[in-house]
Parts: sequence; structure tokens; C-alpha cells
Amino acid sequence: MPPTNTPAHIAPPEFENCRQMGDDLQVEWQAKEEEVQVRLTAVMAEDQYVAFGLSPVSERAEMLNSDLVVAYYDSTDGSFHAIDYTVTAKSECDGKQGVCPDEKVNGRNDASVIGGERKNGITSITFSRPYQTNDHMDLPILRYSGAITVLAAIGHLNNRKEADYHEDFVTKDNVILDFSSVGDNTCKQRSGNSGQKPRRYEAWAPRILRAVTNFTATIGPTGGERGYSATTKTSSWGIAWWINDKLIPEIFVERGQTYHFTVYGGNNRLNQARYHPLYITDSSVGGFSDKTHAEQQKEKIFAGVSYSKMGMPEPTAVGSLCEWRHNGQDAWRISRTFEEYAMTLYPDCHDSHTPGFLVWTVTQDTPDLVYYQCYNHPNMGWKIHVVNNGYKSKREGGNGGGLSSRPPHPLTTGLLLLLLLHLSPLFFLPTLR
Repeated sequence: MPPTNTPAHIAPPEFENCRQMGDDLQVEWQAKEEEVQVRLTAVMAEDQYVAFGLSPVSERAEMLNSDLVVAYYDSTDGSFHAIDYTVTAKSECDGKQGVCPDEKVNGRNDASVIGGERKNGITSITFSRPYQTNDHMDLPILRYSGAITVLAAIGHLNNRKEADYHEDFVTKDNVILDFSSVGDNTCKQRSGNSGQKPRRYEAWAPRILRAVTNFTATIGPTGGERGYSATTKTSSWGIAWWINDKLIPEIFVERGQTYHFTVYGGNNRLNQARYHPLYITDSSVGGFSDKTHAEQQKEKIFAGVSYSKMGMPEPTAVGSLCEWRHNGQDAWRISRTFEEYAMTLYPDCHDSHTPGFLVWTVTQDTPDLVYYQCYNHPNMGWKIHVVNNGYKSKREGGNGGGLSSRPPHPLTTGLLLLLLLHLSPLFFLPTLR
């Protein structure tokens, strides 16, 4: 196959067909003898990707089991890339499922870069893809007249230059293209000539939990450029830990004290998108199970993992899944504060509401900074500050409510009630005489 990257700029061909996929994304295409050529032009940051491809079902944009080409600009060497992907789960690729390059799951990369340009915050990448690839991971493109439902997305690249599950933009409407058409142009002014730069969003204020000994850990969205990435200065995995209704708060704990985490991260081992054990570690990245043995040896774990007699690690804080979902589109762009953003979400709890538990007594030799993370996936958690007994900040006060006095969300209240009901028989057993 031809290489999947190209130097900074090669003059791409002109196209007669163009479709506006969103305010910041245009797709142009041209049918050739044995392939279709596509140009993606998007207002995007240098750490983002743009994806375009085929929906597995007609008349509906369905991301799961879709066939995509993920294109991006690499600022380290000025190259452009187009990579064949398949999507089998709403999660980062684990080598078996998730948002995976075809080559990672026994497929083949059938996308070839023709040219690219990066200017004024706008990335334009042209690539080709055969009509028939003979790759079991790919969906066929109709060579002659025929409508196909397509979809597009914009998201962030992780530290391996691979696509996270989309979080910034994804097509929701039923967009149909005929790749053999001529003169099908519904685009607005070409975004490549607009000179528009990506908008920068102000980060939300840090979320802080202090003087709290009981925590409820659930899963939720990352809050786009105002949330996880703004707080941690790294790309997210696409979802993140929410602790006591707050997106990746900084937690303060005292040496010698015991802390209790009730965990609703998902317990489906067969579906990595619904399996997120919690653990406490000295790693700012997490994802212990996905590391090599040498990498695991360098990491110190403080809670949430046990070891068998054979020395095999096993996560222990595994519970059913409760997650925060959007009421419609992700509202991080229009939410000026985290509190505003939180009010646009609703809780969705799955399965049996059976939590996992993590109990951690902080020893005197615990470092000043550790992290709560996901055992299976990187970049989902954040900092735990470890202080000496009696340490207290007057500025923060002692109620542990962080930066907001907002009352507990119904999710937290509901989970506590369910837990009490689950344990209630223990409190009403007759006394043995």
C-alpha cells in the first residue's frame, strides 16, 4: 500500500462535489476509475482529527460498526495522515475492539494520502480509497449510481496519535451521498478560504473535594475543551471519572485517615466500553492493565488492586455502570461554568445497581501526590493531594463541597438510597438468643 502520510503540502485536485457536514466541516469528493478521492476541510486544532466514512445502516448515521477514515495533521514533522478505522465500541482501541485502526485488529489500511494543507487554524487533507478493498473490516463503496449514508466526526488524538471516541462534533442527521455524482455542491463559502481560526474556550474553575471521607465514583463526559483537557493539559480518553457529581475533582486526603469509594464504573468484562475499575496509583496516566510488564513494575498502586499467589494483578473496585448522559447535544461550548454544564446532564444507571467498593487507609509514607484512575483505560482520572493530619485551608472551609454549594444531584442521592435498600436486610435480622 502507498504511505499514509505526506509532507506539508501537495497541491490537491479540484472537486466538483461538496457537502457541508457541519459549520466547521466540508467534504468534497470525486469518482475515479478504481477509487474515490475525498478532501476533508475542517476548522480544528492541531491535536484533533477529522473522520469521514460509511454508516453500517441506511438512512441513519450510526457510529458503531461504521467504516471511517481518520485524517489528521502532525505538527511535529508537518505531515498529513489518513488511516482506515473501524468502530466496534465507544471506547479507545484495546487491540480487540473500540475505535481501532484496521491494522490493529487484523485488517489493512486502504486509505492513501494525496495532499494536505494546514493554514489559519484550518486543516485540509485529501485521500483516496478503493471502491472494493477485499478487507473484511471495510464497507464497500458503490462504484456506480447509488446513495450511501455517510457520517463525520471531529475529536481529539491521544498521546499515540490515535483517535479517541469523538467528543467535539458528530453528524446526527441522515446525510446521503452518491459518490458517482457530478456537480453535487451544497457547500457554503469554502472553509479553507475563510481564514477563521478555531475558537478558544475558557476553562472551568477547578473542582475540589476537601474534608470528605466518602466518595461516589461514576462515569461521565469530559466537558470538551473547558473540562478534562483544560484541567489536565492532556487529551482525554473520551469519558472521565465523576466523583461526588463533579468532573475529575482534585481530592485532598490526610495521612492516617480511611476513605471509602463507592464505584459505579461498569463490570462488563466482555465490553471494554462498560468496564472501568477504579484504582489509586502514582501514575498520572493510569490504564495499568494496558501496560507492558516493565511499565507495570515501575508503577506503585495504593488501593483497588489485589494480587494472586502467582503474582497476577486483579482489580477489586468493580461495580455496575452509572453514567452521566447529555440531554441532546454536548453543551460544554455554551456552558460558562461547570455547574451550568452539570445541569444539562442526566444520570443513566445500568444493570443491577451493584456497586464496587474501594477502602483506602492512607499510610504515612504515601507521596504528596497520587491519582485516582481507571485500571483498564488511560487518562480518566486526576489528582489526589495527600497532606498531614490536621491540614486545613481556611479559604476552602471544612464542608468539602468544593467550589459550589449546589445540593447533591439526584444521582448521588438515588445511589445512596439503593445501597441502603440493598443492605437493609442486614439491619433487620432478628437477634439470636
